[in-house]
Amino acid sequence: MVHMAEVVVVGAGIGGLAVAARLAKQGHRVTVCERAAAAGGAVRTLEADGFRWDAGPTSTTLPAVLRDLFRKSGRPIERYLDMRMRTVARRHVFSDGSSVDLPSGSRAAQTDAVDAGLGPGCGASWTAYVDAQAETWDILRERVLDPPDGGDALGDRVLARRLKARTSLAAVQKKAFKDTRLRLIAEHPFVLAGSQPRDVPSFAAVDAYVERTFGLWTVDGGFGQLTNALVDRLTERGVALHLDTEVTALTTAGGGVTGVEVHTGDRLPADIVVTDIDPRKVFGALLEGGRRLPGYRVFRSATPAIPVGVTHLGLEGELVDLPEEVVLHGEPLLVVRTTGSAPPGRRAWTVLRRGSTQEDVLITLVRRGIDVRRHVVTRVDRSPVDLINETNGSSYGLAWAGWRGHVQRAGQTHPVPGLYLLGASMHPGSSIPYVGWGAAQVAARIGKA
Repeated sequence: MVHMAEVVVVGAGIGGLAVAARLAKQGHRVTVCERAAAAGGAVRTLEADGFRWDAGPTSTTLPAVLRDLFRKSGRPIERYLDMRMRTVARRHVFSDGSSVDLPSGSRAAQTDAVDAGLGPGCGASWTAYVDAQAETWDILRERVLDPPDGGDALGDRVLARRLKARTSLAAVQKKAFKDTRLRLIAEHPFVLAGSQPRDVPSFAAVDAYVERTFGLWTVDGGFGQLTNALVDRLTERGVALHLDTEVTALTTAGGGVTGVEVHTGDRLPADIVVTDIDPRKVFGALLEGGRRLPGYRVFRSATPAIPVGVTHLGLEGELVDLPEEVVLHGEPLLVVRTTGSAPPGRRAWTVLRRGSTQEDVLITLVRRGIDVRRHVVTRVDRSPVDLINETNGSSYGLAWAGWRGHVQRAGQTHPVPGLYLLGASMHPGSSIPYVGWGAAQVAARIGKA
């Protein structure tokens, strides 16, 4: 237990909002500074002409992480959000015309669906691949995700051997699947997030087990509602949220942090600073002498994952009936999400593209069997550069770069006293549940007032 601390959180992404809520509940006085005009980072809504789309993710695994966050910071999440598990996680469509509606939350349902879509025997191959990740999940949860210092465990050679960290995801998939369509299903989340299977360690395959076991969850009204709920939680906890407030420097004395300086020249004193931004900006620009600190070169050499191209569509007229998410395999890889909100009689879709950008995405959709050109009434295109500028970095975190990729993430306490780091480029990872888990770990490290 520590005395009540003055805490400044830099960045109001999901990680920053989550850690602020937890620390306020633990009795600390918390201020959040966000350079953008709205909180949430990538988890927010985008509106145009009466249409509303999720600007970032539309679903999450491991809803228990969010439930724990709301319960530990005040009230149950059900007071704020209506979460539901998708019956169909996504539809996968292949170049040969075959497709499979892959369920979440059920082993038997996945087996049957893969058999029905891809042919007898494919379901058993897929299920065996997912089943094999159960032990990996138990190890990761016990040694890496639950303990406050779990990030340090990934540097342990014995643990790395248990996790088969030197083996690539591509090697595991090649051994597990004779049918290349199954490989495409297994690798698509990593390709979409900017990594190649040959560069991803085998233990990342655990994501398929997590999705099947715990389900894929969404929020009625759009996933941006999560940000709104967390902002409400901060208000209830007395947290000061300053938008349009860019932190330009971290101040130090005696080797430890003393606060932050913002773009207006004002200084906010702090006993503790938690950053929810790219660590390169923390140590390369905000912290004097940060480039000389131990470990800086390691994560500085890592490569941020390049975001996808995004096209938001406002549509009218009679449209093909699609599930909430459709993966169109090929070059480029396309993902169609149909979960946006629209005026009566209209629909709001989002198309993600990973790969070649020389052809208009609507033409690529036509080649994949979906023609909505005459239905478009509103269109908003966002390039990878636009997304990086919006979130002040890559919301995808770091691209995998082989089995040692995890050590290139900045540590949560690296390395200045009173300074803590979380977010997409830090342990334990970039997705909503892992960023939420990181926020819980940082709050546990700081402790109650």
